[in-house]
Amino acid sequence: MFLKSVSRFGVVAFALLTIAHADEPILQLKKGDHVAIVGSGLADRQQHQAWFESLIQKEFAGQELVIRNLGFTADEINLHPRSDDVPTTEWFLSMKKGDSAPKDPKIIYKAGTDFGADVILAYWGFNESFKGPEGLEDFKKNLGVYLDNLKSANYSGEGAPRVVLFSPIAQEDLRDPNFSAGEENNRNIGLYTQAMADVAKSKNIPFVDLFKPSTGLYQKTDQPLTINGIHLNEEGDKLLAPIQFEAVFGKKPASTDDPSVAKIRGAVLEKNYEWSHRYRTVDQFNIFGQRSRIAYEGVNNATILGQELAQRDVKTANRDKLVWALAKGETYQVTDDNLPPVDLTPPNRPEAVPYSDPEEVIQHLKLPAGCKVELVASEKAFPDLINPVQMNFDTKGRLWLAVWPNYPETSPTTKVFDKILIVDLDPKTGKATKITTFIDGLNCPTGFQFYKDGILLMQSPDLLWVRDTDGDGKADKTERVLNGLDAADSHHETNSMCYEPGGAVYLSDGVFLRSNVETFNGPIRNVNGAIYRYEPVSGKFMRHVPYNFMNPHGRVFDYWGNDLIT
Repeated sequence: MFLKSVSRFGVVAFALLTIAHADEPILQLKKGDHVAIVGSGLADRQQHQAWFESLIQKEFAGQELVIRNLGFTADEINLHPRSDDVPTTEWFLSMKKGDSAPKDPKIIYKAGTDFGADVILAYWGFNESFKGPEGLEDFKKNLGVYLDNLKSANYSGEGAPRVVLFSPIAQEDLRDPNFSAGEENNRNIGLYTQAMADVAKSKNIPFVDLFKPSTGLYQKTDQPLTINGIHLNEEGDKLLAPIQFEAVFGKKPASTDDPSVAKIRGAVLEKNYEWSHRYRTVDQFNIFGQRSRIAYEGVNNATILGQELAQRDVKTANRDKLVWALAKGETYQVTDDNLPPVDLTPPNRPEAVPYSDPEEVIQHLKLPAGCKVELVASEKAFPDLINPVQMNFDTKGRLWLAVWPNYPETSPTTKVFDKILIVDLDPKTGKATKITTFIDGLNCPTGFQFYKDGILLMQSPDLLWVRDTDGDGKADKTERVLNGLDAADSHHETNSMCYEPGGAVYLSDGVFLRSNVETFNGPIRNVNGAIYRYEPVSGKFMRHVPYNFMNPHGRVFDYWGNDLIT
């Protein structure tokens, strides 16, 4: 069936709404295959929604497939910006137990389990499409070289990987004056989709067109399937997953409403959480970069944190077994009793240093005339109140805090996580009367600002909209509104969030960082320090001050609208 539409696609176009599937699958999976999902934002974001991966595990129950998402927002086929010495996607594709990191043999960095990709699902073309018709020939050339390299690769030790190439999705017309309908972007995405089809055919590589099917999905629903026109929300991922499955495997998958699929998906998301904290670990410069080799008392970060990342490998592999069991309708208890050891590290000081009583500390403060300091709350009375890094007062007079007991980041065996706390204050004394947790389980929450029914929370590499949809004071829904803000150094990764008078949110990056963010106006890239401007209502994101700061930390707008940055 063909329909002529101008509504959700944004341009007059004929779109095929019934998706024809192949009589034969374009990909055969074997027992024990290691499947890598690579590419830019469409690949990256699928790990946090996981519908396609869950359908694959459901269909191939008993095959013990090992699936790892290596997507990286804003990457292009021949452009992979990373912080210094961070292992590349290529290294992860061939990762073997005991392998040390590339580039510098002094980095003591070990893989905890084998990977070695047998299958690669590759998602490219979106960020490249912003080069328009003028960039098509270079894109085709780069894609051809990329596919040739995969044909000659041997990541698993058993020959070249089997590859499926996927096109970008279309931009959705959100029918919102804050967002463009995407006419020009869709013309370019259409051109690049056709170019991908042509190159894939010439290289005899299976190709899946997601541009036309996504257009059809947008036309068939009145509800937005993307958060900003270009990145699928959970419902969009849920609807696209069966289309991807049918195109690859030549038959319809299990229903996404099947309760068994929901169970599998829960386990896949748990597995992907561990993998994401390994593949996209924060504090990367201090794990892989030059600073990681600086020894204190004979110990360096490269050794200790490399051992911790090997633990992440094993924790991820342990959760593969949970996925496999649920796919077969069985039960399985993850124990994590097989983690490789991590060396003990000596304290920075040979003797313990006592902490002063918080009331006593006030006596040692030197204050200007007319000023007074009073204790409001401390971890002596409220043990969760550890290392507050940002605070805000809400309209009810409550004090919100981002607390960070795990500086510089959580370990694989962390039991007490970083949090956002809400402090109720006595209106007469100003003292804390109660502290409750808005959201737990965080890792390096470097800043937040109030937004609608929740907060915009920075947890690199993502800016999250964390919501309290039922009004009980607890977060119950999370959506990634930005990805790709680098996590090279948790000391000064994206922090110091503040609003401007006009309602945009500003975020600060320090040195070593290589932030790369996808937007509907093209990828935004930065090397070293910058201030970014983000409009929550419109999704617009830009470099506000690309000044190559050392480490911008504190910032505020004054009464006259001046932007003050330390």
